Amino acid sequence: MTNNTSKLIELKLAVIQYHDGDQMDYLQTGIARDACYTSLNSLNYKKKQMADAISDYETAVNEGRDAPQMRILSMIERMEVELEELEERHFADCAVYTIVTDGQEWEAQPKRRAPAMKSDKIAALKKRVAA
Repeated sequence: MTNNTSKLIELKLAVIQYHDGDQMDYLQTGIARDACYTSLNSLNYKKKQMADAISDYETAVNEGRDAPQMRILSMIERMEVELEELEERHFADCAVYTIVTDGQEWEAQPKRRAPAMKSDKIAALKKRVAA
């Protein structure tokens, strides 16, 4: 952990602790949890953008197109700096969550899926609405 990360953790913790008082534990935990969730989403989105850009770069290389190669390579280099910042942000958010919750580690919750409709129900509905 760098000095900058320590400072980031300190600042993020100060923001959460601003909401201090009786019965504020739940609110503080929620704010810390939301920060972890948001920073993970940002991190994942940036990784997807970079994967797409790398794929575009490889296509440009295979097709021998020099101008797009240079443009995409420059974009990837900028994105790499952003990725490092987003990784640091997420690490800091998770560290703050651990502090706020007295040692509990944050884990991303699996996405909830809507229950699937049974095929016989779908067939009955199709038959019912058929013209």
